[in-house]
Amino acid sequence: MDANARLKEIVDSYLEKDGGANIDTGIVASHIAQMKLFGIRQGVEFFPSQDNFGNQRKDFIDRVLKYNRMDTRLDSIWEYFLCDGQGLFYIRPTESNYRLYFFRQHEYRSYYGINGELEEVIIIYSYKVRQGTGFSDGVNITNISGTAITGPQGAKRYIKLSIKDKVIEETHSEGEISFDLPSYNVPGRTQTFKNTLGFIPCVEIFNSPKGFSNEGVGEFDALANHIVTHDEMVRTMRKNVQFFGNPTLLSSRPKTDLMESGSDSTVQRPSIAANSGFTGLGALSQSRFKSDPLSRGMDGQIRVPRVIANLEPNDRVGYIVPDAITGDQNNFARQYREEIRTALGGVDDLSISAGITATEYKSLFGRVSATAKKKANAIYTYGICRCLELIIYQEERLFRDTLAASSGIEKPIEPSENASKAEIDLYEASLKGFEEKVKQIMKACVETQYIPTGVMGLIPDGDITMLWRWLGPVYEDSTQDILNNSIVVRNLQELGVDSIEALKYLFPSKTDEERAAMLSGFPFRMVNELQGAYSAFAKLVGGMMQTPHPQSPDLPMAADPRLDLTPYLYRTLEALQKEMSYAGRYRPIDPTDEPSTNRSSTKQLRGSTSASSSSTELPGTDQLPGGYQLPPSGASSTYQLPIKPYSVRPPIPIGSTPEQPMGIGIQQSSGSAERTSPIPVPGSTLGSDANIRPGQLRSDVQRPSYAQLGDADLVSQPGILSQLFPNFLESLTARNSGLPGPEQRKPPGDRRVRSRGTSRPK
Repeated sequence: MDANARLKEIVDSYLEKDGGANIDTGIVASHIAQMKLFGIRQGVEFFPSQDNFGNQRKDFIDRVLKYNRMDTRLDSIWEYFLCDGQGLFYIRPTESNYRLYFFRQHEYRSYYGINGELEEVIIIYSYKVRQGTGFSDGVNITNISGTAITGPQGAKRYIKLSIKDKVIEETHSEGEISFDLPSYNVPGRTQTFKNTLGFIPCVEIFNSPKGFSNEGVGEFDALANHIVTHDEMVRTMRKNVQFFGNPTLLSSRPKTDLMESGSDSTVQRPSIAANSGFTGLGALSQSRFKSDPLSRGMDGQIRVPRVIANLEPNDRVGYIVPDAITGDQNNFARQYREEIRTALGGVDDLSISAGITATEYKSLFGRVSATAKKKANAIYTYGICRCLELIIYQEERLFRDTLAASSGIEKPIEPSENASKAEIDLYEASLKGFEEKVKQIMKACVETQYIPTGVMGLIPDGDITMLWRWLGPVYEDSTQDILNNSIVVRNLQELGVDSIEALKYLFPSKTDEERAAMLSGFPFRMVNELQGAYSAFAKLVGGMMQTPHPQSPDLPMAADPRLDLTPYLYRTLEALQKEMSYAGRYRPIDPTDEPSTNRSSTKQLRGSTSASSSSTELPGTDQLPGGYQLPPSGASSTYQLPIKPYSVRPPIPIGSTPEQPMGIGIQQSSGSAERTSPIPVPGSTLGSDANIRPGQLRSDVQRPSYAQLGDADLVSQPGILSQLFPNFLESLTARNSGLPGPEQRKPPGDRRVRSRGTSRPK
């Protein structure tokens, strides 16, 4: 058999957890287990790089990850990623959350543009549907004869997703769907939905990519011959052990004299009646076994008796113990396994030559840690973190759109693909005006600290970068290790190293902001040393003021400019102030991290948007690409936020609050959104639905149950403007007719947000 085909059998047997496959090598299983051990460790935590509004981003991300049970799915993601060499994450908005899917290499096809950005992703996978009233549904039953299955495990169905930046096509079919079939030959019924995200919600990850290409390499592909050879070698050694494992008895006596039945009972010799030919009525009569004394035991086994009697002086009896596995063969197999594991970037755990002492053994696993860190960056940094960044980006965009909708600002409808240049120019001009109005509303919300009713999503908070860290190491640090690290931190601080940098040795997994927050206490040791240094400088200055200068006796030594100690006093006070005032940093969003949603995205990167050309920029302020202004630049310790932190309504409702959709955006057209057609989870078995026949989708889209006042989806509520602004149309009509309009009413209730510094509403 070809080495690649045999390697595929070995890898598939591990991925499918097929213990019945004829696999003898443990290289694949051992390497993947080692990579998962150092890649997942005690768990992985995902958190935003900055979160200034009551941890709203962290709470939101935790709910999304818990909804997808990401901690229990990391093992399978690592296995598929390492064996296939690449994988695809797909973000699917639901009515109340976001669903994250992971697809293997053979389940999707990705197509990139000339700039290296995704243009289309096609996903094909299968699921199962329960058959009708329970007949032949594959129910497992157990009876006295064993386990049986009453029928197939549900009816198999296939789904095909064609994902673009504007539309998503879904095809459900009873027949098998292949990537090789042209689109017009795909069986089943296809329905098109609007992509409410505005970009392709897919992230592809690669394992050891070839240069800058978009192709990954499987972990074991390059060593197929070596792994297959080791598998054959181990199989041969196992057969030798089974065949030569029992010793062979060598004797000059007859076999019947040296062997007896395997029963523990006393062997009975044939009686006189049996020798005379008499037989009993029973089937197990002793007389029937008079000519076959070796097989009369109940288990049918034979064994060598404990005592062999009647041996003559010339008889020879002994054992032959063959060597099933020679020492050279065992050493060669172990060395071959070590070479393969080393080439894979790991360490053979069973090798006695890997490390002699515990310290050497622990240090040797640094190679494993470095290899697993590279794989972890591909999965976490460029995979899951990127997906979470896209979700946060969509939620912040949802906040802007719902804020504009609640303020009565209508977003221009995006033109169709066949629109003329004039229509496109008109849309871009309208969109520019819409962005300017939203910018003004955002400034007003910052000044008044007021959020209108019905606004959803996350408050824009600058940089949307997501970070990750392990919850714990593989090898726990002992108390002596922690003590040594604390001594290193203290020595570095005495050398003048910044406290945040020094604490990296004691808390390597924490961020700089978290270390700065940890230093919010009173550093009595540093303060004591700095006060002592300041006192020493002050005494030195006092002594110099009383000591005459050798070259000018009429002046003190402190009058010499070259002996001025004032800068040292200032520096000591600055160091004291720095140690007492650590704080986090605020970083604006990087426009290059935003997903490409239209053809004008390249113009935004070059600064041709209204934000860069706006004339309302205040002097001494930094302005974000979206138009939001930051406070004057300065030291990180004096940074102030444009909006004071305060509690807001969480994006995912809890308690008795009615559920609201997330991530669906503002629907500007009558087309159905992808959230109205939830897709089945791969490998699941769905219950049968009479309204959805096999191979057919639901044609009617009902009004969602969450259509209430304040929803983000204005299309599902045609009369929401009249409900939000009941006097708007009357005032407009009265103004046109010259009649005085009704007085403006105050909104019911006090919607102002309380400041954290005072108990009175502003």
